[in-house]
Amino acid sequence: MNNSYHILWIDDEWEEMTSFQKFCKLHYNMELTPFKTQKEGLDTYAKNPTFWEAVILDAKVLNESEQEVASVAGLQNAVLRIKEEFKELPYFISTGQPDLLSDNTFKSFFPVFYEKEVDDEKLCDDIIQTINEQPNRIIKNKYPEIFSWLEGTIADEVLSIIKIYENREFANADTFNKVRKVLDWIMSYLYDYGLLAIKFNGTNLAECSKFLGNSKLQSVVPVHIQRHLYSLVTVANEGSHRQHIDEEVKSSKAPFLVASTIFELLNVLTWLHQLPNDMEEKQTIEKLAANVAIDFVQSNNKH
Repeated sequence: MNNSYHILWIDDEWEEMTSFQKFCKLHYNMELTPFKTQKEGLDTYAKNPTFWEAVILDAKVLNESEQEVASVAGLQNAVLRIKEEFKELPYFISTGQPDLLSDNTFKSFFPVFYEKEVDDEKLCDDIIQTINEQPNRIIKNKYPEIFSWLEGTIADEVLSIIKIYENREFANADTFNKVRKVLDWIMSYLYDYGLLAIKFNGTNLAECSKFLGNSKLQSVVPVHIQRHLYSLVTVANEGSHRQHIDEEVKSSKAPFLVASTIFELLNVLTWLHQLPNDMEEKQTIEKLAANVAIDFVQSNNKH
């Protein structure tokens, strides 16, 4: 299962603590991505906030440059930025500095912190507990069939789509634009896999759906998936029919169309992950698709 916890780790001495990084990965499935300055780490978070789930901050951290001296001022700047810009980002302070461990002034500003090596297990326990209470992680845990393998920007897009369902935003016509983006990704994925024998070019979504709906492919693309793809492309493709569908949804004349569309998409994604990875099976599928493509092209040429 690939549903790891993605953690920013800001510590100028992280290279000396790779054992901690391995400990987090082995025992907690936490992927720690290290940065030496708080600016670099938080700038990275800003680029993809739905991917990162927490940040570990060294108590004496470099602020903006590796040429600076690590200090509590860097930590203060990081915490201030989190509170002002990234309120949803949980942060955890870790230190191995003896002077800070007994510094009452430091403790008054940062009453909750963890001592390196001594509190590593408690730190990880608290991070996992906090993340599991966050809305994004609750959804990811609720849909393991999707988020156990889907990653990156496409996972973020699917997450935003599922949120529409979870929040019961059934009049949200923007759902179909989001679904269209995922369909584009699916078609590119299937072309690279070898099942879609006609190249997806960004504008031939309906043609790709028609190809995958060929009855000769039903041993690989089950009937329900073929129907899902046809339905998804129909409601997600741009054009006059989409304008009509959007109006029906916005006016609540089709109160469950958004929900049914989302679940059709999830069914397709689940099937996609279940496609064979065995090289011999993939070659068989590729040959089948190539044969279907010959008939498909000839049929289109007749029309």
